[in-house]
Amino acid sequence: MEDIHDYYSDLVDSHLHAPWLDLSQDSRRESSLLAFSSAKSRNQPTMMEITRETMSYSTTQPGGRAPLGGRQAGNVVSQDRMLKIVTEMRSGAGSGLSPFGQNAASTIRDSREREKKEMSDLNDRLASYIEKVRFLEAQNRKLAADLDALRSKWGKDTHNIRNMYEGELSDAQKLIDETNRQRKDMEVQIKKMQDELAELRRKYEDAVRGRESDRAKIDDLLVHLSNLEAEINLLKRRIAQLEDEVKRIKQENQRLLSELQRARTDLDQETLNRIDYQNQVQTLLEEIDFLRRVHDNEIKELQTLASRDTTPENREFFKNELSSAIRDIREEYDQITNVHRTDMESWYRLKVQEIQTQSARQSMEHGYAKEEVKRLRTQLSDLRGKLADLESRNSLLEKQIQELNYQLEDDQRSYESALNDRDAQIRKMREECQALMVELQMLLDTKQTLDAEIAIYRKMLEGEENRAGLKQLVEQVVKTHAISQETDTETMRVVKGETASRQSFQRSAKGNVSIHEASPDGKFIVLQNTHRAKDESIGEWKLKRRIDGKREIVYTLPKDFVLRAGKSVKIFARNQGVSSPPEQLVYDGEDTFGSGNSVQTILFNKEGEERATHIQRQSNA
Repeated sequence: MEDIHDYYSDLVDSHLHAPWLDLSQDSRRESSLLAFSSAKSRNQPTMMEITRETMSYSTTQPGGRAPLGGRQAGNVVSQDRMLKIVTEMRSGAGSGLSPFGQNAASTIRDSREREKKEMSDLNDRLASYIEKVRFLEAQNRKLAADLDALRSKWGKDTHNIRNMYEGELSDAQKLIDETNRQRKDMEVQIKKMQDELAELRRKYEDAVRGRESDRAKIDDLLVHLSNLEAEINLLKRRIAQLEDEVKRIKQENQRLLSELQRARTDLDQETLNRIDYQNQVQTLLEEIDFLRRVHDNEIKELQTLASRDTTPENREFFKNELSSAIRDIREEYDQITNVHRTDMESWYRLKVQEIQTQSARQSMEHGYAKEEVKRLRTQLSDLRGKLADLESRNSLLEKQIQELNYQLEDDQRSYESALNDRDAQIRKMREECQALMVELQMLLDTKQTLDAEIAIYRKMLEGEENRAGLKQLVEQVVKTHAISQETDTETMRVVKGETASRQSFQRSAKGNVSIHEASPDGKFIVLQNTHRAKDESIGEWKLKRRIDGKREIVYTLPKDFVLRAGKSVKIFARNQGVSSPPEQLVYDGEDTFGSGNSVQTILFNKEGEERATHIQRQSNA
């Protein structure tokens, strides 16, 4: 069975790899006989023969396929050749087989039936392969015939057209090469400008960083100055408090001095009083002595009188009475004197003790006051020295701050000058770049037009067999939209033969407010504040729009209108939008701002100076 499979595989491969062989004469391969013998039984053996006939070629038409019962034939035709595959199977069986022979015969019969079915499937597959080969050969012949027909027609009608357009194609190729060369030069210039712009941006960033560093230093100095000023103010307040304390101490000292003076005065007065009292005591003592003498004299006189009495009893009586009276008087005066002496001594002792205590206290307070005044004077001198140092440092820092402010102003002026120069260079480079981009865009548009024409000519050449294709209308739309910061260019080209339309927009601004957009149909105008942090007051500014140099429309912005930083305002014509300040405004004077081939939109400030322009042009090429 494997030999049969290999045989059919070789047959299919040889037929598929050689589809163009000339098979006009008949050929036949001798059939090979494969005999399979089974084990013989004791009575009669069983034998099955398979006869295979292959590759029968002829020029006849396809025949039918033989039934698969005993002889199987498959006929496959490819126009002038036919492949005939015949498989013949014969089987025979004797009678009187043993059980083992019957089993072997049934096994062989089943195997032959299975092989028969597989051979049928292989014949069907081979037939489908050969049919596919026949179909592909027929299709190849048809395509070869069509190709020969096309080759026979080409070169007659298109030769003149090809000669006519070869020159134009060469010119277009030269123009494309020149455009590419100019584009490379422009790219080199743009790269150089970008490098210069990067260098300027780096310098600007360095300047900004330096400015920020200076600002940080100034902030630190200001913080330090504020701290010093706060310390100075604190010291001034402390000095004021100390001066107030000194004044209070001086007042207290003055009060103590006055009290001391008053105490001294009181002491003097008390001393005078003491002397007076002593004088009074002396006077009283003298008076007592005088009274004693007087009394003694009286006693003596009485004694004399008594001595005149002769009676001893009377003398004794009067003597006793007189002694008793004198004793009573003396005791009374002694008692009075003792009381006065005790009172005076206690009063004087008390006064002296008070004066001594007050004097000691005043002396201590005076010493304390002197020490406090001395300490305060020392502290005041130290604070005055510190204040002088701080004032000198403050003046030095103020001078440094003033110098830094001057330097900062100079740096700001230099930075602003550098920024203005950089902005001017950037604007100039952008204008040059924009001009180059416009020129490059025109060249690209020309290239696209030529590419479109080349494609049209190619289609015309490819559709040469269909004459109606030359009369078809070829339409191609090329739209290019280039936007930059300064110039907007929009090109619409509709190619019908050689018809094109071009619209260009150009804008400029002197300041932060620019005309960002102007509708070609005159429905709205958009103003934009390009600054990121500064608001612009554009109240009572005028917006003039000139159409083809004839008609002029003027719109005045509302009073006190402010355009916020980074924002825009859209101004609609009448019935073209809804008023929603500050984002949207409506001009009630006209239904449209006008449209035409040449439209100029100009923004004027209050003084009539031109601040921004927007120019729109439309042309046919």
